[in-house]
Amino acid sequence: MVVFVNENISGKKRLMEIIRILKNNDIFSPMTPVKFRKLLEELGPTFVKIGQILSNRPDILSNDYVSELSKLRTKVSPMSYQEILDILKEEYGKPLFLSFRSIDRNPLGSASIAQVHRAVLKDGEDVVIKVQRRNIKAKMIADIRVLKKALHILHVQKFFKDIISFDNVLDELLNTTLEEMNFLTEAEHIKEFYLENKDLKYIKVPKVYNSLTTERVLVMEYIDGYNISQLDKIIENGYDLKEIALKLADNYIYQAIDVGYFHADPHPDNIIITDGKIAYIDFGMMGRLNSRNKELLEKCIIAIFNDDIREVERILLTLGDAKYEVNHYRLCNEIQVILDKNKSMGIKDINITKFANELLILLGDNGITLPDDITMLVRGIVVLEGTLEIISPEINLMEVFENRVQNGSLKNYFNKERLEKELGHSVNSLLSLNRLPNDLHKLFKGMARGETKFNIEINDANKAFDRLEKMIHRIVVSFLDVAFILGAALMVSNGLETSDQRFLFYIYVAVGFIFTVWLFIKMYFDKLNRKK
Repeated sequence: MVVFVNENISGKKRLMEIIRILKNNDIFSPMTPVKFRKLLEELGPTFVKIGQILSNRPDILSNDYVSELSKLRTKVSPMSYQEILDILKEEYGKPLFLSFRSIDRNPLGSASIAQVHRAVLKDGEDVVIKVQRRNIKAKMIADIRVLKKALHILHVQKFFKDIISFDNVLDELLNTTLEEMNFLTEAEHIKEFYLENKDLKYIKVPKVYNSLTTERVLVMEYIDGYNISQLDKIIENGYDLKEIALKLADNYIYQAIDVGYFHADPHPDNIIITDGKIAYIDFGMMGRLNSRNKELLEKCIIAIFNDDIREVERILLTLGDAKYEVNHYRLCNEIQVILDKNKSMGIKDINITKFANELLILLGDNGITLPDDITMLVRGIVVLEGTLEIISPEINLMEVFENRVQNGSLKNYFNKERLEKELGHSVNSLLSLNRLPNDLHKLFKGMARGETKFNIEINDANKAFDRLEKMIHRIVVSFLDVAFILGAALMVSNGLETSDQRFLFYIYVAVGFIFTVWLFIKMYFDKLNRKK
């Protein structure tokens, strides 16, 4: 049973309550999936939310834990029917019979933030009502504050240094959850998602009833169908699981790459199969890629499939934010290792979850942080991969990606927006060429009068020239080293008959040996410096 704390409780009292719950559950004894799930439920909504996030991370937790934590999505202890009616009366400020013919007593689902009931409007339309729990916002803010304080007191952050910022993680959790709590925002998400997918006949988006929707109550069309994880019922009704999985995967790539507006939490409980269509029923978490990141992401996917390491590195550095100077040689090598490892297996065998996590770890090790919209998309892809695994394990999202790159990359590249952009560049270039003779005339005239000055700025010039100078020195030494070794080899092949020839041979060998040792020492110290 979930225990929700009093909203007026102080931070100190809440911390003591958390400690008491942890003690009562004997957290130092062996932990089981069921015990962990019940512990999170008892700790309250913030921890339930953390458990829901963890249920989407099979790369972190075993399947037993993932399966058990997935129960936190819709099996949280429900609010009473009377409490639901009281909240609705508070929101509408009028008798409920003026809007609803009936409201089911039993909830369709009960989660940490809200509870869903089926209802019938006065005009007979079937709807669902999503009702937010009382004081949930204040409780979660208090919990985040307590967690931050506890982490600072225990100095947890110093053990992780630049690997992860727990403050940022908690802030992101709070911001994401606060957005989910505003049902007016979710209503706007539903409308926009409908507009972006309305031309796809196999996608269904529920209708929103604006006049009955508030910040704490969302009323939308009831969609009758089967949860996408109810495989037996879906098959019984004549559906092809492979076709569903392919369409779901292709639509998600369309959302992310073509539109740049995507469902950030495509887990099975949010997807229903109805009347030959795939219906999304929860829009609390949505992601949006700006046009720049969308274009860069598309280019990065193409570069990955083309095994263009330099282009992948360039795009990742353009997308991300580097905390310190990047060792390009090391970064390219590590990208090459990941791509080579996956290239050695068939495209169907590549696990996109592991592939994405390897890339994220690589970027973290090199001090590169990706923007929030990209990391949200990566998480969404990981969740979708888990959903596809349930429906049709033989469908691989990486394979769908590759098919779209092969069949759609040129079409995407020459879309209307990009053609207009390139045409504009071409016109500007032609106009520039037309002005070129006049500009050159002014330039030479100014130089003749001594009026023209050249200002050249090179970022980090001294370091760049130092590195260039060192590289040239080593190239010269390497050539000399090869020359002396070859000279010694030629002398041996021609015979060492006189003492002068033998003396010169020893000189060649000695100098070649010195140069070789010097080069190896330099390479060794360079490697040490890169590690630092």
